[in-house]
Amino acid sequence: MGNFEIFAHTGGLTFTLFALGCLLISGILSAREKRLLSPISFLLAAFVFDFFGTGVEKIAVEAFDKGNAIETYVMFELLLFLVAMIFMSSAASSFISGSSEGKGSLLPVWILGIIGGVAVILFTLIIPAGDIVNRMRLIFPLVSFLYLAVGLAARFSDANSDGYILAFGITVVLAVIVGLKFFNIYTPWYVTPMSYILYAISFLLMKSNAVESKLKKAEQDIAKYNQRIEEIIKSSPFPIIISRLSDDRIILANNNAVKLFGIDTKKLEHYHLKDFFADSDNRRLLLERIEEQKEVQDFEVLIKTPTAETPFWLLTSANIIDYNYDLALYSAFQDITSRKNREALLQNQAIRDPLTSLYNRRYFEEEVKKQILKAKSRGLPYSVLMLDADFFKKVNDTYGHKTGDKVLIELAARAEKALRDKDIVARYGGEEFVVFLPEINSAQAYKVADRLRQSIASIIVYSDNNQEVRFTVSVGVSSSEISDNVDTLVKTADEALYKAKQNGRNRVEVFTKEDLKNFISQSEQMIKEEKKNLHPIYDKENTAEISLLDGVDTKDIAGSGE
Repeated sequence: MGNFEIFAHTGGLTFTLFALGCLLISGILSAREKRLLSPISFLLAAFVFDFFGTGVEKIAVEAFDKGNAIETYVMFELLLFLVAMIFMSSAASSFISGSSEGKGSLLPVWILGIIGGVAVILFTLIIPAGDIVNRMRLIFPLVSFLYLAVGLAARFSDANSDGYILAFGITVVLAVIVGLKFFNIYTPWYVTPMSYILYAISFLLMKSNAVESKLKKAEQDIAKYNQRIEEIIKSSPFPIIISRLSDDRIILANNNAVKLFGIDTKKLEHYHLKDFFADSDNRRLLLERIEEQKEVQDFEVLIKTPTAETPFWLLTSANIIDYNYDLALYSAFQDITSRKNREALLQNQAIRDPLTSLYNRRYFEEEVKKQILKAKSRGLPYSVLMLDADFFKKVNDTYGHKTGDKVLIELAARAEKALRDKDIVARYGGEEFVVFLPEINSAQAYKVADRLRQSIASIIVYSDNNQEVRFTVSVGVSSSEISDNVDTLVKTADEALYKAKQNGRNRVEVFTKEDLKNFISQSEQMIKEEKKNLHPIYDKENTAEISLLDGVDTKDIAGSGE
């Protein structure tokens, strides 16, 4: 390929070295691609050996002009061209094999190289033959270019082959130029550096083609991966939704999710996942956990949909995935509405009275404690009412327990209807009911209680025999003026209720501060009476400890063990 005229002047040599440097840099950059490492490395080695072979040819010509012996120069020159041919043929074999090493097809090349080496030594040193030597100068590069052209043509079937096509064109042109030399037609010296530059461009194109092929393969792999995900999602028994993380738009929903969320598949990307959350705080907590942990398992969410009349509960597991070159939220759901309903039912049963559906005594005491603390912190009053159905035993005895149950149910319903939503009404036991009135003082509580008493007195219940049954209630009132303790409030309201019973029933009595003094003194008197009746052994204050060892010398005990 080389023309020794490039060494004839400084400008030609400088331009050629510059072009060769560009070729080497381009080849080194392109050889970083694994598939191109072996063939381009071979080509670079071939171009370097050919360049030095051309230089030795120049030295041989100068020695011949001076009448000096040139056999050694010619032999060395041909060996360099032979090595260049071997490397170029190896590059062609690598292109044909399509591997990064091309080991499988290099053996014939090296065998041919050995034969060529023997021929070089034979016809330059042993049996000098000038015509054969001149032919070998042309045969070596011609064979190299022809074989390289075949190797490059083998890569035309690649999806991206621009670099191979350009290199093939350059190689064919160079093969034609070498062939013309058989007819003593020589080309200008600048063909060599120009071919270096064109090969450098083809190397970069090969690199670009390889990267582009990788990208396409990666795109195909991602497309297959996404297709597998879609198939798995569609066949999943659980509702699954994939939403884009950046704008929360839904980009994939399987059939179960479409049915559950009432999604129109034709308008899928018009939906945002956030639109289905009934509670914004619930969604915010979910996103916070995903941001912290990148994955959330068994998180309960309250969902609303266009097709459901009421919100329902779902259990979701969510994590962040790569989907179609974008970050997405993968969410799998499980309907737990029935479980939540059972939980609510059990919780309701734990705090409700089964007959009247009012709160039970335990819930009342726990909740009123919280309400009292809240009222105290805000400096607000509160009151407690204790209601008891008058002559309830007589109702049961006269009309039967079923009618008695009806009385209690109607009494509870009237109390709930007559009072405010924030008032707490509970069945305290038997025919006794208790009410907590927040932000109500004793005077206001009396009015509330009396209106409630009158309303209950108007109730008519029918027995199994269709007899009219009327009943009244007595009410006791206690307030924050008396105590801030639930038990004390209930006991004092009960005392007021007892007073209402004594004073003729169907009335309201308020427990006053004067009543509190009497209540405390009576309580103290009762405690003293109880202490008098205690056996001495339980009176810790007045009775000394009794020991079974009293009067026994401990030394005797110690001695008895000897």
